[in-house]
Amino acid sequence: MEHETARFNSSDLDHANSSDLDHCPSFAFDELSDDELAGAAAAGDRAAFDVLITRLTPVLLRYLRRMVADPHVAEDLAQETLLHTWKGLPDFAFRSSFRTWMFSIGHRKAVDHYRRRRDVPTETDDFAALASADPEPADAVEHTSLREALTFELSRLSPAARACWWLREVEGLSHDEIAGVLRLSPGSVRGHLQRSRKQLADRLAMWRPDYVSQSQRNHPHDQTSGGESR
Repeated sequence: MEHETARFNSSDLDHANSSDLDHCPSFAFDELSDDELAGAAAAGDRAAFDVLITRLTPVLLRYLRRMVADPHVAEDLAQETLLHTWKGLPDFAFRSSFRTWMFSIGHRKAVDHYRRRRDVPTETDDFAALASADPEPADAVEHTSLREALTFELSRLSPAARACWWLREVEGLSHDEIAGVLRLSPGSVRGHLQRSRKQLADRLAMWRPDYVSQSQRNHPHDQTSGGESR
């Protein structure tokens, strides 16, 4: 369920200041940008942060569910990420957008998860050193929709390529923002995007309206009227 909201609320924090209860109506918060809400939350406004996480939790979950296979783990990582952002807001200097900062924290949580699960020996802090998980045999069935096929093919990309593709194509982050989230150079981001786009285009070619199979290209006369050769 892509739009499920993680079970987190700023009121769950023991150190939250209960005196910050004199807020604007929620409809006023809904009109604010993510960064404006983050600014209010950084000043101690829990209601602003609640609106912010209600807005961004589905986005964060959608991303983390592409990075880890277990949806329950993705939910746990999302909650850890949101808790981290709440605690870190007073020191957040807005050198990036709140959304980019949130993705960078979620990225670190996912990397840490992989390290704990696989004990990957690496000196770097990015997904580039992590091997792509092999799809389960049951996943290698014929897909009945383009969406299923895309989900399957994304799982076959390396974690770094998958993260770059998702943050660019789905979340709309710039190359520089993605580089900041994943701690890669902009050039590496561009390289991952080029390779992932080509790989997905090749593997999803059969879904193109003008797709012609190899057998059709090898036997073009079979496509004539009545299936008879000229």
